[in-house]
Amino acid sequence: MKLQEIDDIIVGGLVIEVNTPTADLINNGLLGHYLPAQLEIGVRNDLPLQLQANVLTHEVTHAVANVYCEGLGLNEAQVAGIAQGFYQVLSDNPNLVRFITMRELDDDDERDMNTIMNNHVRTNGDKQAHALAIAEANGVCLDQEYDKIGVDQGGH
Repeated sequence: MKLQEIDDIIVGGLVIEVNTPTADLINNGLLGHYLPAQLEIGVRNDLPLQLQANVLTHEVTHAVANVYCEGLGLNEAQVAGIAQGFYQVLSDNPNLVRFITMRELDDDDERDMNTIMNNHVRTNGDKQAHALAIAEANGVCLDQEYDKIGVDQGGH
C-alpha cells in the first residue's frame, strides 16, 4: 500500500486529509507535518515506506493530542515518545490491529459501530447510543445511569 492510497483520517469527528506535499516539507527540512487549521497531515513520499508509516503515526499523534489533549501542552518529545510507542505496538501486533478494527456488518452492509469520545459522536446504526450522546452533549439529565467505562476516554 502506498501513502497516496490512505483515506482521510477521522480524529474526534474531524476529517483530516493525508497528502504528500514533498516540496514544502523538503524545503523546510521536515519529514511530515500536521496543520490543524487546514485539517491536513502531510508526509514526504520520498522516504522509505517504513519511515513514512512512522512519520504518519507521529503526525496522527499530534492530531489526537490536539483534539483530545488540548491544553496539556504536549511538547515534541512527548508526542514523539507516544507516537513511537503506538507505532511499535501497531507494527508488532497485527492481531491486535485486526481485533480493534473488527466490524460487524448488518444486512444493509452498514457498519454497526458507535464511538463516544469526549462528546464527539460518530454513529452508523445504533440510535440509542446516538440519542444518549446527544442528550449528554446538550446537558440533558437522563433517568438511568450508564457505565461509561470503555465508552469514553478509552476506559480511563
